[in-house]
This record gives sequence, C-alpha cells and structure tokens, in this order.
Amino acid sequence: MLKIKPKAHEMEKAEAFAKKLREVAERSAKTYGVKPMICGSYAKNTWLAAKNEFDMFLLFNPLASRKQMEQEGLDIAKSIVKDMGGSYEIAYAEHPYARSSIKSDGTTYTVDLVPAYDIKDPKKIQSAVDRTPHHVIYVNKHLKFPDEARLLKQFCKAAGCYGADTKTQGFSGYLCELLIVSYGSFELLTKNAAKWRVPVIVDEDRELFKKFKAPLILIDPVDPNRNVSAAVSIESFYRFVRQCKEFMEKPSMSLFFPERLKPYSAKEVQKELRKRGTRWYALELERPDVVDDILWPQLRRCSEILEKMAVANGFRCLRRGVWADERKCIIVLEMDIWSVPAVLKKIGPDIYSKHADDFLKHYKTEKVFIEDSKWVVERESNYIAMLHLLQDLVSFTEKKLLENGIPNKLSKKIKEAKLYAGGNFINIVKGTDSDFGRFLRNWFEEDMNVV
Repeated sequence: MLKIKPKAHEMEKAEAFAKKLREVAERSAKTYGVKPMICGSYAKNTWLAAKNEFDMFLLFNPLASRKQMEQEGLDIAKSIVKDMGGSYEIAYAEHPYARSSIKSDGTTYTVDLVPAYDIKDPKKIQSAVDRTPHHVIYVNKHLKFPDEARLLKQFCKAAGCYGADTKTQGFSGYLCELLIVSYGSFELLTKNAAKWRVPVIVDEDRELFKKFKAPLILIDPVDPNRNVSAAVSIESFYRFVRQCKEFMEKPSMSLFFPERLKPYSAKEVQKELRKRGTRWYALELERPDVVDDILWPQLRRCSEILEKMAVANGFRCLRRGVWADERKCIIVLEMDIWSVPAVLKKIGPDIYSKHADDFLKHYKTEKVFIEDSKWVVERESNYIAMLHLLQDLVSFTEKKLLENGIPNKLSKKIKEAKLYAGGNFINIVKGTDSDFGRFLRNWFEEDMNVV
C-alpha cells in the first residue's frame, strides 16, 4: 500500500493545508451566507499518494437564483485563492467554477472551488453537483476500509479505465468507493468481476436494465434516479474485466503499476501496415478551443460519421479511432475496402413487399433487375476511392459539413485539416509526439478477450 496510500508526512501536510483552506473559505464565504465544504477523495480518505487535489464546495441557500449562485460563487472562489496566494482559471461544467493552483509548505495543490446548492434531499437537486456533499456523507458512513477503495482506484488507473471524463469513459472515484461498499473488499470484487459480462446490475434488480441501459448499473444510494456507472463505456468495462481476470490468474504489481507503454516508432508502424495489408487514412486538425468534455464526444461522433459516409459509398472500415493532445486532433480510419468499381449493387425490397413501388420510383432513372425475388439496382459510384471521398470532404463548405453530421466545433477545423493516406500515413507518425505512438501500440496490441 505504500505506493498507493499517502505517507504519514503527506497526510500531515494535506491536513494542515485543508485546515487553512477551510479557515480562509469560511472567512470569505461568511458575508454571503455560504457554507464551504471540502468534498472529493480527500474528504473520504480515499485519495491516492501524490494526488494533491482538493474539491471545495461553496454551498448556497436553495432559494438563491442560479445567476446569484454562479456570480457570488466565483467571487468567493477568487477571494479564497487571492488570500492563499494562488492562481486560478475559470473552468466550465454545467456552470462555471474556479480551478486553482495553491502552493503550501513546498507542495502545490490543485483546488477546484465549486458553487453548488445546499440541498437537503439529493433527489431534488438544482444543479448536477448538488449530490456531491451527500456522496461524501454516504461514503464516510458506509465505507469501512478506505484502503480497499485506494487499491481499486490504482487498479483501474493501471488498466486505463479510471475516470468518468469523456476521454476515459471509465470508473469514477465514487463508483470505485461504492463497489467496495457493495462487495466488501477489493479481492471479492475482482473475483466476481473477472466473470462479468454485460449487462452487470450490481443491485440485482433486472428491471433496472429497462430504465438504465448500460454495461454496468449501480444505482446511486443517495439518488435512485441515477446510475453511478453511466459514464462507463463498453471498452472500459471489458478492460476492467480483463484486468480482474489477469489478477485472479496471476496477481502482480504490474497490474497496479504497469511499465509505461513504449511508443511505436515509424519503422514499427510501417512494418505493421505492410503486414496487415489495409489502407490507412488520417485527418489531422488543429484542436478547437473547447474543453475535453466537449472535444472527445465530438471527435468520436466525427469518426462515426466518416465511417457511415464510407459505407454508404461502398467502402468498409476495419477500425477507427481518435487521438488528441493540447495542440491537435487526429482521426484515424483503417480500411479493408478502400476502392470500388464505377458501379455499385444495391439490393432492394422483396418483389412482394409493399415498399417495392417506392424503391422502383426512387431508382426510376437507374438500371433495375431482379435477383432471388429481390429488386436490385446498379447505381453509379460517387467515389471509386476512399481518398477521393476524404478529399471532397475537406473541400465542403462549413454548412455542408454540418448538414452531413460533422459536429459544430470540428466543422471549421475539418476544412483546414491535413489529409494523410496510404504510405503517406507514416508521415503523421513521424510528425506527432510519442503519445500518438502509444495510441498506435494500443491499436495494434491491446487484446480485450475475457474468456
């Protein structure tokens, strides 16, 4: 536990900082009638070593207007940061909050100062963050072994599925804590989870699946209308299951502290491309000025739209993926069919179908024939090569891109995107930092078979 649990001197320093933070916050919030409360993993004693992060909630009377809560909340936050000699930037979730950096006794702490409502009944929240103080109270009452939650958090972190942010789509800290509450220990959880298959309903009420369709369902004990694991993607779910399976078969420290992935070199990528015999395409675009919570869903949506456009034109996408850093974004398509003839075959309805006439009217200018009692049309290909489709795409007007489903924050950037295709794909590997090389290593080597 020494690498996971903060050492005694780290805890002492954090406690001293928390005490000072509370004092300053209470002084700054007093004139506004606002109650400060430290939340997050520190308040639940489940924070990981070297994780110097605090969440300070500024709790307003529920009768205060949203505008008052937001404006006065930021005023209080700025006052706290100023008194503690730190710096801040305004960040945005459902409403704005202050993300600050404060140095104390040689340690720099990240402190999120979040305005919220002091709601007595968490089922009657007025903003998305109003449940959080109730989460702290519940976990402190029911989590008997905080170190077990620490183990689980580090385990998920090593598996690449820790964090409910839109980039990771994984297990939140609160979900980890509740799983330990539900199963009693890390070992019992991993023993069970090694056999998980979607959907898993921790509460054992199968009717819940109709209400919350998700890979993992764990109802929030402070709000029965919420699935705590709603953010967990299918990929993160099975990364966790596979990690549990490996732990049960052969426990190892590497499952908590894996070696950092070595990035694929351009030479290794070139070797893989030749071996696979597929054709690779990438769009490299400047990162739009948006937060991760907006960027990642739009990148995934954009890659999905590109695949749909490809399929509609007779091509086939073997795999697709997205990557981003602070400067740029990359959408990758690996195609196993990237060129088609000048004519394509489209199979229509059965000749006895009530939709047959609609099909014939739609294609009345095309050559139609019958095959195995189905109407079939030969239509001219819009593109005979995937490259031509992508070249056309980046020349579209912004309006046309939006009409085709390209998300609004990416439509301007797509018009200015660099296109890499075939053998030219290797140039994007050479021109991008090592994290993209790690993304490609995962692409080629990750195996999520849990059998």
